[in-house]
Amino acid sequence: MKTIKVILIVLTAILSGTVINAQDDSKFGDDPEMCRVKLSTYDQFYKQNNIKDAIPAWRWCFINCPASTKNIYIHGTSIVDYMINNTEDTEIREKYVDTLLMVYDQRIEYFGEEGRVLGRKANDMLKYRSQEVTKIYEMYKTALELEGIETERSVLGNLMNVSVALYKNDIISDEEVVENYAKISENVDMQIEQANAAGKNKDVARLNDLMAIVEDIFVNSGAANCEAIINLYTPKFQENPDDVDMLKKILYLLEKGGEDECILSDLYSQVAEKLFEIEKSTTAAHSLGQLFFKLSESQKAEKYYLEAIEMSMEDKKLADLYYELALLYYSQMQNFPRAREYARKALGIDPNYGRAYSLIGKIYAASISNCSETELEQWAMYWLIVDQFVKAKSVDNSENLVKEANEYISIYSARFPTTEKLFWYDTNAGQSVNVGCWINETTTVRTSN
Repeated sequence: MKTIKVILIVLTAILSGTVINAQDDSKFGDDPEMCRVKLSTYDQFYKQNNIKDAIPAWRWCFINCPASTKNIYIHGTSIVDYMINNTEDTEIREKYVDTLLMVYDQRIEYFGEEGRVLGRKANDMLKYRSQEVTKIYEMYKTALELEGIETERSVLGNLMNVSVALYKNDIISDEEVVENYAKISENVDMQIEQANAAGKNKDVARLNDLMAIVEDIFVNSGAANCEAIINLYTPKFQENPDDVDMLKKILYLLEKGGEDECILSDLYSQVAEKLFEIEKSTTAAHSLGQLFFKLSESQKAEKYYLEAIEMSMEDKKLADLYYELALLYYSQMQNFPRAREYARKALGIDPNYGRAYSLIGKIYAASISNCSETELEQWAMYWLIVDQFVKAKSVDNSENLVKEANEYISIYSARFPTTEKLFWYDTNAGQSVNVGCWINETTTVRTSN
C-alpha cells in the first residue's frame, strides 16, 4: 500500500507540473526521488491551505534539495510566517524568525533576484526585527539600487518611513532624507510613465496613492527644510530646466517647507517663472504676482498680475486679482490713482468686497498731504475717508474688517471740525462738498459735536 501511495503522489506531481523534469536530477539533491515526493506532498497540503501538515515535507525539501524549485522559497515565507504566528514560546518564535530570514538568503543563493528578495526580506525584518532598523535601511537602499524601475511599492514606501525614523533619531542627516525622497519620487514617476504607456490604469492609481503617502511622510518629517531642498534641487533644475514634472515637484516641496525662506528663495522664483513660460495659466501668473509682491519686486509683480487678469475667466478670481493689484499700487508703487482704479474694478465685480472700500479709505488717508491745502480741504478728506470705512463694514461684517474699519472711523471722526469752526468757512453740517485733486469725489459735511 505504501508503494502504491508514493507512486500516486509522484504521478500527481508530474501531471500538475510541480516538479522539474527528471533530466534535471542534479537539482534534486542526493535523493531525487524522495525530493520529488516531498515536494509534491508539501505542495498538495499548501494548495489546500493546510500549512500545518505542509511543514514537515517543506522543511525536508528546504534542507535536502534547496535548488529544486523556487516555490520552496515563494511558499516558504508564508509557511514560516505561519509558524511564527502560531507559537507562544518567545525563544522558539525568534528561531522561526531566523529561519524566515534564512529562506530569503537561500533563495538569493540558488535563484538570484537579489534586489527583489532583499526588499522583501527587509519588509519582514521591519515586521519582526524592527530594532535592526539601520540594517533594514541599508537593505532597502540596496534593493532600490539593484531593482531600479522594478522596485516594489512596499520597498519604496518603507524606505521613506525608515529614512524619517533614522533622521528623527539623529542617525542620518536631513540632506540624506531629501536625497532618498528624490530617488523614490523619481522611481515612482518612471513607474507611472511605464504603467501609463502599457495602459495599466490600476497600477497608475496605486502608484499615485503611494506617491501621495510618500510626499506626506516627507513633508511632515522635519527634514524637508529649505536649505536641504534647495541644495538638492538647484543643480537638478540647472541641468534640466524644462522638466515640467520636476519643476512642479520643486515648487510643491518648497511650498510645503513651512518657511517664508522657501517661497522667497531664488530657486522658487526661477522655477516658478520657468514653469509659467512652459504652462501659462491664471493660477501660475497669480502665484508669481503674489511671490514678487512679497519680494518687493513691484514691476515683476505688476506684470504677472496683469497677465493673470488677462487670462482670468472667473469673476471671484478676477475680483481678488484686481484687489491685490490695487494693494500693490498702493503699498509699493505709491500710484494712488491706479490703486483706486483697481479697487473700484474689484467692486464692479463684487459690490460687497469690503476690503476694496477699506483700501480706498487708506489710499485717501495717504493722499491727505497732497490733496488738501486748506483746513476745509483737510476736513473734506477726513469725511471722505470715513465714508469708505463705513461702506466697508456695511457690506462685509467679518470680524477683522469691522475692527479695522471702526479704528479708522474713530481716528478720523475725532478730526472732524466743531460747528463753530465750520461757521468761519460759511459751511454747515449736511452740505455736500467736492474733493478735488485726482480724487474728484463728493462727500457730506459733518461735525465732531
